[in-house]
Amino acid sequence: MTAAVGYGSTALWYLTRASGLVSLVLLTATVVLGVVASVGWTTERWPRFLSQDVHRNLSLFGLAFVGVHIVSTVADGFVPITFVGAVVPLASPYRPLWIGLGALAFDLLLAVLVTSALRRRIGYASWRFVHSLAYLCWPVALVHGLGSGTDTPLAVVLLINLACIGAVLGAVGWRLVAGRTFPPLRRALAAAGAAAATVGIVAFTALGPLRPGWAHRSGTSPAILSALAKRFAGASATPAAAAGGASGTPGPAAGTGGTPAVPFTDNLTGTQTQTAPDAQGNVQVTLSMHLSDAGSTPLTVVLSGTAVPGGGVAMSSGSVTFGSLQGTVTSLSGGTIQITLATASAEALVVQLQVDQTTGALSGTVSGSTGGGTGGGTGQ
Repeated sequence: MTAAVGYGSTALWYLTRASGLVSLVLLTATVVLGVVASVGWTTERWPRFLSQDVHRNLSLFGLAFVGVHIVSTVADGFVPITFVGAVVPLASPYRPLWIGLGALAFDLLLAVLVTSALRRRIGYASWRFVHSLAYLCWPVALVHGLGSGTDTPLAVVLLINLACIGAVLGAVGWRLVAGRTFPPLRRALAAAGAAAATVGIVAFTALGPLRPGWAHRSGTSPAILSALAKRFAGASATPAAAAGGASGTPGPAAGTGGTPAVPFTDNLTGTQTQTAPDAQGNVQVTLSMHLSDAGSTPLTVVLSGTAVPGGGVAMSSGSVTFGSLQGTVTSLSGGTIQITLATASAEALVVQLQVDQTTGALSGTVSGSTGGGTGGGTGQ
């Protein structure tokens, strides 16, 4: 398998994702061993100093893998993430919140390791306070991976995340049970907080990264999504998935103008807006949609005509933007829209929409084929 021109190497694409997962596993092991050391659990074959030494070495090893993760992500160049965006929260234009959480996790981990090296100079109390940030670093890193990782829906990635969550929850539960100095109220609050955080992470994963169109909903700017859609043309199957589709498997093959190659069928979601009627009773309805393919290919349909009682429009004309391609609406009947694109083969799209008239939310499917559509404009 070869990488498409302008995407960096396929090896970097795999390295950045693998190093991110390994970093999470190492951070999880560090947290668990930190709990083991704090509880004071020992055996003849596992003295307490061994837990502390392994805990410290795993922290350093994890930081090294985070460094590999950052360098490979920036070097890959598939999405516009710079070194500044990788270490300064919210500085990345690509999925700013979720990449920002990764930057925050890195900063917290770095602060913990630096203060550990300076422990004798800064004093025990200051070191202890900063060191406790490691417990905050772990959930931040976990949510970063779930929100920014394009492979989140893959079974093996979900299994790794679940295993990490289970390990930390088990360690925290052990700490609460074995922590003899914890008053009952503190234990109850800590247990409730851990349970609430777990439910929140699971709900976020189910309603966010595991649902179609996450690339669009994750905060990436429309300009970057459009650029990624254009770069999607000619991309290999693996980098195509990296554009942020709802699944980790390759989407439809790349066609022209940053759009899937025909024939294809894909799900889409979006929103509907409508202008107020002018003096002649004419309105303009804009359907802003995106496909659930790897590039979240944008599809915008603008319908002009006379307002229909109860919502909608009796179309007199309709224009279409699909990726970087242009087209016209050739037929509008209820929720079915037929489109002809301005390509050499006069590619056609058929859109089947369901409209929530209360919220304006759209959902449905789009199919692409060769040969222009036919028919005239009616009503929506």
